[in-house]
Amino acid sequence: MRMSESFEVDPADRDRDGDTGPMAPETIVCVDCGGVCHLLTRPFVEENGSVGFQPGDIVAYRCEDCLDRWDIELE
Repeated sequence: MRMSESFEVDPADRDRDGDTGPMAPETIVCVDCGGVCHLLTRPFVEENGSVGFQPGDIVAYRCEDCLDRWDIELE
């Protein structure tokens, strides 16, 4: 199953070099059952120390109630 949803980067989440932190929330609401889905995908860590996700990355969530998995493309 695949769902497309957009998560925007809050300008307050940018550090002084302009790098972004994680753009994906730790939890989302399951579309199927209304339960809580937890983020499975960990953010990247670059050699320069920046941490986060990039637009176009696919992140995975798993619902704690129905166990459905959701793969979401970040924009």
